[in-house]
Amino acid sequence: MRHKRIGIIGGVGPSATVLYYQQIIQGAYELWKGKHLPEIVIHSLDYEQIKQFFLTDNLKSVTEKVVQSITCLEQCGCNCIIMACNGMHLVFDQIQKVVRLPILSIIDAVMNEIKTHNLSCVGLMGATSVMRSGLYQRPLQHLGIRCLEPSEEEQDWIMKVIIKDLQLPSIPQKTVSRLLNIVEILKKQGSEEIILACTDLPVAVKQEMCEIPLVDSTKVHVKSTLDFLAE
Repeated sequence: MRHKRIGIIGGVGPSATVLYYQQIIQGAYELWKGKHLPEIVIHSLDYEQIKQFFLTDNLKSVTEKVVQSITCLEQCGCNCIIMACNGMHLVFDQIQKVVRLPILSIIDAVMNEIKTHNLSCVGLMGATSVMRSGLYQRPLQHLGIRCLEPSEEEQDWIMKVIIKDLQLPSIPQKTVSRLLNIVEILKKQGSEEIILACTDLPVAVKQEMCEIPLVDSTKVHVKSTLDFLAE
């Protein structure tokens, strides 16, 4: 493994950032049998501030904050960046144009994974800004894969729990149960797999709870990061 230092832009939300750190370390142990562990620098952003930017569609401020974060991580000697948040990828192209460090895309990671599954229909769950953006729908359509989404009522509820319940130290069981019910509805509608297109969702929705395969964007992003480290 060539020496590489990972920079993680985190804090959106904090629990998702913890999952990234845990999974990268665990994956590195498995990959290199404990002989190597990657250096990781985490810049945790102010969740409340970034949340307000997204809720008001202020993507210009999101871009500015992420570019500032990458500048800090570059000064710390990082040579690659991962943004531990699907929503930040709404401004991926704008950011990559103005920074020197490579950013490992969560969207590309998920699509590369999906390509290997021979699917015709998937369900998609994520924050409202991501769901409305086409970030996942466009590449899925290009692959010839139909994309099913929660109802408008359920989507409004999902967004509320992402910014509230999923940020709590202990997630209410009723929240978990309703999220699992939405997964089941998408399955009954014809989804062959469910893409968790929000890095906060795996805090509550886990594969062992579901009969349908999940494509956990966090887990897939971590795998692509480890592949990059192994190059």
